[in-house]
Amino acid sequence: MINVEEHVYHDDPKVGHPDVRTQLRDVCYYFIGNGLVQAAVQHAPAGEGTPYGLLLMDPKQLKMKREALSFDPTAGLERTMLFIRADGAVVPLKRDKLTVRWDRHDGLPCVRVEWKTRMLEISELFYCPDRSNARVTREIHLQNHASVPCLYSVETGIQSRTIARTIHLAPGCQTALFLVYSMGWNPPQVVFEFADQKPSILEGRRYWNSAARVQFESPQIDHLFQSAASQLPSVISSTGRIDAGIWQYLREWVRDQSIMAHALTLLGHYPLARVMLERLLREFITGEGSAHDSSEVREHADAELDQNGALLHALREYVLWTGDLDIVRCNWDRIVRTAEFPLRAFFREPNSGLLFNQRDFWERHSVFGIEPGLELMYQVYVSVGLSAAAGLARQIGRLAEADRWQAEAAGLKEAILQHPTHALVTDKGFIKRRGIDGSIQEHIEPKPDHGLPKEVGLARAIPHPLNPDSSCALPIVLGFVSPESVIAQTTLAQLEPLWNQGWKIGGYGRYHMDSDPDSPGPWPFASLYIARAYLERRECDKVWQVIDWLASLPQYPSGAFFEMYGDRIAPPYAQNGIVPWVWAEMIMLVVKNILGFQPEEDAIRIRPRLLPGFNGAKGVVPFRDHRVFFRFTAEERIDRPRFEVNAKPVEADGDCVRVPFADGDIRIEGKIPVQ
Repeated sequence: MINVEEHVYHDDPKVGHPDVRTQLRDVCYYFIGNGLVQAAVQHAPAGEGTPYGLLLMDPKQLKMKREALSFDPTAGLERTMLFIRADGAVVPLKRDKLTVRWDRHDGLPCVRVEWKTRMLEISELFYCPDRSNARVTREIHLQNHASVPCLYSVETGIQSRTIARTIHLAPGCQTALFLVYSMGWNPPQVVFEFADQKPSILEGRRYWNSAARVQFESPQIDHLFQSAASQLPSVISSTGRIDAGIWQYLREWVRDQSIMAHALTLLGHYPLARVMLERLLREFITGEGSAHDSSEVREHADAELDQNGALLHALREYVLWTGDLDIVRCNWDRIVRTAEFPLRAFFREPNSGLLFNQRDFWERHSVFGIEPGLELMYQVYVSVGLSAAAGLARQIGRLAEADRWQAEAAGLKEAILQHPTHALVTDKGFIKRRGIDGSIQEHIEPKPDHGLPKEVGLARAIPHPLNPDSSCALPIVLGFVSPESVIAQTTLAQLEPLWNQGWKIGGYGRYHMDSDPDSPGPWPFASLYIARAYLERRECDKVWQVIDWLASLPQYPSGAFFEMYGDRIAPPYAQNGIVPWVWAEMIMLVVKNILGFQPEEDAIRIRPRLLPGFNGAKGVVPFRDHRVFFRFTAEERIDRPRFEVNAKPVEADGDCVRVPFADGDIRIEGKIPVQ
């Protein structure tokens, strides 16, 4: 049985330097890394914390912000700034003259920091030059914009260590310094020194040039995609490890990691996606097939059954995109355990065959009032996962398993949608949960010894509704039901009260705020999968509503968003962290839903849906051993898409084109009706 102590974190952000806090006012974090080192440039423009600083971390170690290797207990990140000294005195840095933004450096994602003094213009670039060394390069460009010569000392440091160079610049002249931070181990530490010349970036350039590259005629969507595509592969260790909430949980989930591996696959980062998936199968699936959550093995009653389905679904998507069936053959026994575990008699409600437990999709459990019952997404994800596993089995000739799993997937789907007493659909669309007896679970009531902070909704003496719940949008996103169906329409209509339900900044909450054991507020990844469901229905104003909301948040410049936007009660809860799941959802919104790349076993189906407000998109997406070059343009004078594949007209199949696998690269031109 889960104990409330599992949710307690003892790190107090009020203790120590202000930089200990993750949610400094208007703060942005820009993440770079290469699997061997993880770094973040902090920009705090609003007066709280260090104006800008460098966090350096070992991606294999899940740590709090104050435990970053460049963090000083007394000075925070102050000593990682660049200091310009003249006549022994530091030239002051004015926050309002400091700019931090994403840039590209010869094909590499980099963070550009710019500021000025009375005589100098300073531009700093932070990036990882390669993939085989645990190092970060900091290029420092200095230009004398005055009419007289200047003599300065340039200084920076980490904790008690400093490094400095003296520069002399004639009027109008410039120079560049190359500072390299290298990770050391036993014990973990950072070594930093000036390099005689710029480190080679050939390896880093090859890596990033081999990934998907997309350009939208929409600054907002373009920025959100580019920042997600740059940061997600940068924060995952070379061994596939990643904190589900950076500086927050210090834990991992099969569901979260599976979704991230899926997104990496869409970007063409196939080796890293495989490392993640194999690690999950090897280390996070127990001998009987149960999936770890929060880095824990649960009793059956508390098992999050959706995680098994999410892993199988991500694995199937990986195979469809890469053609790599070796991962299936090498891990077949683990795949079997993953598929079979939810089908155990322990989880079966005998009347419907649906699966029950005592945990909800958002990890509320018996202490919070969750009774034994049938959770929607524990059925849907298992059905989707079994269907995926059946496809994998069929591709390697395991026909008996393929037939069994496909039948189980179909049986679950039929019961979810049509069972006379236990279906998880009503005239209002999908519902979140039923009791084992078939009654709809509309409310929960926490146990008297719940231990919740008195400020949260679930601890107050008020009703605690279970519906609506944003997870009900996921069957639409996953293609479990047609987006044109009445179920999809009514489901999304019932989710609208989750927008701005107890706040004024926009965004969807996970569920009703009066049932929240945490602070109320909107969640970016929950908002994004509601947006993805709306896009499938072509309700584009609702998609733009979410995009515009993300663009209104202080973290939009970096594209690294917090898990939720509310006053996190820390302690006893963890500080709000940066959640990589958000990047994964943004990548899926773009590649799967807007561009519409959806591979099948013998072809790739492409169904672009361009949002009104921009005229097109172009780019290249890796697919198997080749690349798909595309250009989609919006046209007002047509009523159906028109495609050319390798310069030859191809008849559209409804709103999509189906392209058989080729021996070389594919070039697609598409004229898409304005939505």
